Amino acid sequence: MDADKKLLGTWWVWVVFLLIATGIVLFGLNALGLIGQTIVERKVFENSYQYSEARKTAVAMYEAQLAEIQQKLINQNLDQNTRNNLEAQASAIRIRLATERSKQ
Repeated sequence: MDADKKLLGTWWVWVVFLLIATGIVLFGLNALGLIGQTIVERKVFENSYQYSEARKTAVAMYEAQLAEIQQKLINQNLDQNTRNNLEAQASAIRIRLATERSKQ
């Protein structure tokens, strides 16, 4: 009788271990996008009208900000501190603009 209980207990331990291992593998595959269609959903999102319009809007906004800063930099009466701040802002906007353009 004890041998039967030990055999049954061993089987239960294996079944529980296999269930846990299967759950971990399925979770990992889902997280990677191989199960659950997340890769397909991402591609559909990137090709959607809303995504492309948001990228175009962001590019237009950064171009407008950059044009405004460049217009301010034309002023010859700016002190050096203000000029440095405007140039730093323009540099940051150029980086954001390049990033947005790369997403298009």
